[in-house]
Amino acid sequence: MKSVKRKDIAIEAGVSETIVSYVINGNRYVDAEKKKRVLGAVEKLGYIPSPIARALKGKTSNHVLFIADDMMSEYFGIIIGEMEKRLSGKGYMISLSADKGDPSFVRRVLDWNFDGVIVGSKTMDNSSIQALISSGIPTVILAINEYPVFEGRYGIIYTGLKQGASDAVKAMRKTGRKKIAYVDSLSSREVLSTDYRYQGYLESVEDKVVISGASSQEELEIKVRDAYRKEHFDGILARTDTVALYAIKALKDIGLSVPSDVSVIGFNNSKMCEYTSPTLTSVRIRQDLIAENVLLLLTKLKEGSENIVISIELETELILRQSTIC
Repeated sequence: MKSVKRKDIAIEAGVSETIVSYVINGNRYVDAEKKKRVLGAVEKLGYIPSPIARALKGKTSNHVLFIADDMMSEYFGIIIGEMEKRLSGKGYMISLSADKGDPSFVRRVLDWNFDGVIVGSKTMDNSSIQALISSGIPTVILAINEYPVFEGRYGIIYTGLKQGASDAVKAMRKTGRKKIAYVDSLSSREVLSTDYRYQGYLESVEDKVVISGASSQEELEIKVRDAYRKEHFDGILARTDTVALYAIKALKDIGLSVPSDVSVIGFNNSKMCEYTSPTLTSVRIRQDLIAENVLLLLTKLKEGSENIVISIELETELILRQSTIC
């Protein structure tokens, strides 16, 4: 059987391929008569991409896509596990995918019949997020970064990252720490100014020491050691628990003690925090509440059609352990 292309739909409907794309993606206004002809051609020829499939057949797939940065991350695994617990027995499937960083990835997402998309990627660009929202797929954003106001109907969950970073700095201040460094995640580029954790740090310190642009553990450890020799900081706020542990190793390699010489706080409250030496103080992000509210927002987004932003704000919790307690 011949595969139906958008060109075939355009010929059948008597419109341009651009008009066909506008109708299928739902991201531009199209004259009602032209839209009717395109939808008629779509149904006649059997070309049914995900947004149109829901409109024409009224069916759902019970399939939700979670877009993340790190497929191996414990953090995202816990959120998905909490979602699955709440969806148990309801026939839903949750898939995890890393953002591929190119427009073709978004097109492939739109070609599937997903009932909802959750964006938990700090690197996914704004135009790709806008394309998801404009497609009509219920979309929920986990606000890792500061985002613009997108056009359309979507949900956004503020997970308390900025305040969590500020609380971590204050906790170190209370133990007498005066110069606190920020250590970013592994990445070849410099720290993102829109990152809420970084923003919370910037707003809480005057004498800033920022360690970023390391693409491997070894490179990060070198940067931490070099920064200490130059700045003699006495506290570290790390973007993740893993990065915090890399930083601790780097400090120990030059004869420093944690927390006697340098206090260290991570983010995510991973299981590893309780088994390191010293045990690691960390900012707990409420994955259980994130999961609960993601499902709530997806349900609300399906129930209406007007353009609206539905937002939810959560708080973090600082879990104190040995890495900050002298």
